[in-house]
Amino acid sequence: MPEAQEQFQSGVAKVLEAVMFENWLRFYFITEKPDAPKGKDGQPALFIAIPVKGLERISQLFPRLMPMAEELNGQEVSFETSRRAVCNFVLAHVDGQVIARDSAAMIFESATFQVQMQLFNTWVQMHEEQLDRSFVDFGGWQRLFDEWRTTPAARELAEKLSISVQGAVAAPDEGSVQ
Repeated sequence: MPEAQEQFQSGVAKVLEAVMFENWLRFYFITEKPDAPKGKDGQPALFIAIPVKGLERISQLFPRLMPMAEELNGQEVSFETSRRAVCNFVLAHVDGQVIARDSAAMIFESATFQVQMQLFNTWVQMHEEQLDRSFVDFGGWQRLFDEWRTTPAARELAEKLSISVQGAVAAPDEGSVQ
């Protein structure tokens, strides 16, 4: 594999790791604050609450991801909070350090990354019950996801997603002027 392609694949993996970590934090450390005001839908607001022991463990095993854990800890859970945390982390701790400077946007928009994101989301949905039964540390999530991606069914899904994503990128918008 040419060096540029290896660097791109490595970049995709690092950005995907950030997305996976944020999802993992939300999956295991979500809580209601009894005294918090209700959300717009009348439901209690949900927050990320990582216990001190959890933060210590993250610091030991995944020090590179600790800034995201610290940023999210105590924050209300929302799509915007999640998106902002991942983007802030990638821009501050990945772009220009682990991947080439200013390449994060290209990675986020790439078909390769989009396919991996969809695979990860599918994996979480398929394994939610298993993951919910007992706490699985982030390294365990990574191993389980990597193992699942090597299965014939996951490889077939990746091919279909890749064709679908590439087709969507290649197809012009219906309302566009050509």
